[in-house]
Amino acid sequence: MATRAHTPISLAQIHDVVGGELVGSPEATVTNLAGLEEAGPNDLTFVTGDRMLKTSGPTAAGALLAHRRLAEISNPHIVVANPTLAFAQIAQAFFCPISPPRGIATAVVRGVNTQVGSDVSIWPGVTLGDRVTIGARVTLYPGVFVGNDTTIGDDTLLYPNVVVREGCTIGARVIIHSGTVIGSDGFGYVQDQGRHYKIPQLGGVTIEDDVELGANVTVDRATLGQTVIKQGTKVDNLVQIAHNVTIGAHTILVAQVGIAGSTRVGHHVMIGGQAGLADHIVIGDQVMIAARAGVNRSLEPNQIVSGAPVMPHEVWVKAQAVIPRLPELRQTVRTLEERMKQLEASRMAPPASKTKAKKRNRKS
Repeated sequence: MATRAHTPISLAQIHDVVGGELVGSPEATVTNLAGLEEAGPNDLTFVTGDRMLKTSGPTAAGALLAHRRLAEISNPHIVVANPTLAFAQIAQAFFCPISPPRGIATAVVRGVNTQVGSDVSIWPGVTLGDRVTIGARVTLYPGVFVGNDTTIGDDTLLYPNVVVREGCTIGARVIIHSGTVIGSDGFGYVQDQGRHYKIPQLGGVTIEDDVELGANVTVDRATLGQTVIKQGTKVDNLVQIAHNVTIGAHTILVAQVGIAGSTRVGHHVMIGGQAGLADHIVIGDQVMIAARAGVNRSLEPNQIVSGAPVMPHEVWVKAQAVIPRLPELRQTVRTLEERMKQLEASRMAPPASKTKAKKRNRKS
């Protein structure tokens, strides 16, 4: 579905935002954003490679953001190094409405000694505990709970029904989607005589600037100290981050990842969906972990791994290629075993000529 701007946007305005080389009339205008195949005369779209052009065929788009000068089409376009990034920048600049600050609703519950910055939007049904600090231009939607002694930085956005428990620190420009819980108790128990006794979880959670957490994420508070998500990390929906975990800067965690307690993840790591990481391990910087991997050991930096238990990706690929042939290989092994038994039996049996000669000697 295309997204419509309030007024037509000229190619010159787009060029002012993204830079690059403008090809065609700067007066050309667009009012919508659309995908390459659906784009029409009023739409801005983008193309990241020649393969996209070959797959989609001719485009009727009003304007494009492109990876190179497109001599084969007459549509006006802007050549940029990263068309996808440029498209996102245009969407942010012209198509994301900015609502004026709402202020603080009368139905907000506020504890003692709360501090709230300027130009905030705190909706009805929000609860702020004691000694809470809220920065400037923060938005808290209905149902948000912020516990005692928690700090939320400037320009942060919490969608409905986010819970931030006591003693947590949220940085600036953080986005947290609905249903996420920050600072829930870590899963810590000690067993004695068949019973599990709770270990008090006395630490907190620190989320640094420019982090985004998807819907229904859980970040457990530390037993002691802090669970930390560092600057710029992006976390998909339904991810579990256990107590005392540290996630490095600019890391990506895809949906349903689970990270057990006290594991340390480096910077610029990518972890695929449904991957599971054991406790007390270290994942090096710039590691890529494939979806559904089972990581049961520490990993050195700058490698790609897959499988459960985890192994180098190229080894896993070879193993996967063998799996469909396992029934055939099993039968081949059985056949070879049977032939080996036959050969061994024939080697153990005495030669027939010697046996006949012995019989003749006995008769004579």
